[in-house]
Amino acid sequence: LLAILLVLFATQAHSATRFVTPFGAGTFDGTSWANAFPGTSLQAAIDASIVGDEVWIAAGTYYTTTTTDRTISFGMKTGVAIYGSFVGTESLVSERDLSSGLTSILSGEIGSAGTSDNSYTVIYNQQLDSSAVIDGFIVQLANDDRSPTNAGNGLGGGMYNHGYNTGGFCHPIVRNCVFTQNTASWGAGAFNNGYNGGNTQPTYVNCVFAQNHALMEAGGMDSYGVGGTASPIVINSIFYENTSASNVGAMYAWGGGGGSCHPVLINCAFVNNSALNGYGGAFIADNLDENGTTSSGSC
Repeated sequence: LLAILLVLFATQAHSATRFVTPFGAGTFDGTSWANAFPGTSLQAAIDASIVGDEVWIAAGTYYTTTTTDRTISFGMKTGVAIYGSFVGTESLVSERDLSSGLTSILSGEIGSAGTSDNSYTVIYNQQLDSSAVIDGFIVQLANDDRSPTNAGNGLGGGMYNHGYNTGGFCHPIVRNCVFTQNTASWGAGAFNNGYNGGNTQPTYVNCVFAQNHALMEAGGMDSYGVGGTASPIVINSIFYENTSASNVGAMYAWGGGGGSCHPVLINCAFVNNSALNGYGGAFIADNLDENGTTSSGSC
């Protein structure tokens, strides 16, 4: 009991809130809105946080990098809650007003205008448990146009959850977020990768996947449980006008190769999604093995 109390005390004693605004303010040390980190230090604020800390982000657009390096992404962190869409005066998370729309944008629009040189992925996650939280953002304009590989290339524009290979896991909680106008070969809005013994079971609550486009398959979300586990929970969410060049406009679930893909969908809407040259405007559940002829998985 004493050990538990000491751990709890240590966590509470070190909990901190780091504040970020587009241009920063005051001493730029992130200790308050008046001394906020600038937007270029957003990832540094997340990286500096420890279990129990929070990062509060004001209205504005935040880019993955100030360079032209397409491989750079934002990344969540276990034990850290990242909240967006503040005005910049609040003292409690509950004081945010999300009813008029989200105001903090995480953008892959780097380099020249247009999507051709945009970041491959806006949010890249790995080795996260469900204490990693992101809440209150528009995630937009990624372009992972690389040829897809099991390890992650071409997979997931808006968010990529990397639970790949034995021992890999990725279970973030994503709330009140909009994924829009992202492009990827597979899973343009989000990709949950539990391939080859990995495990990814993220939770999406009150999210919108809108007008994302897959160059191959799964415009909205792809969950890849071939030989592993990829089973997202999606609650009170909308898939709207997502498209793919071949199969599955909105959501693809694949649990072949002895793997498991069992998404849970509660109070969700699939509206006007299109597979432009294939099957499954809204949804495909697939337990075929990678050879395309046997079915040893579960979906």
